[in-house]
Amino acid sequence: MDGLRIAENGVQLLCASGLHAPATAYARALNQAVWQESDGTDLAERLEPFEAEFLAGARRGLS
Repeated sequence: MDGLRIAENGVQLLCASGLHAPATAYARALNQAVWQESDGTDLAERLEPFEAEFLAGARRGLS
């Protein structure tokens, strides 16, 4: 998780400001997936919306 937080700070420095919120939400979702017990739902299904939002923001920043 420390590496993920360091990477998030790199995203803040290097990428468009609109990428911070999706990166933070994705990092929090990953953190919850690691530290919370499974509720029976598929992990990929829980993370997909956060990942999609982050990647969409990254693509917007690159264009």
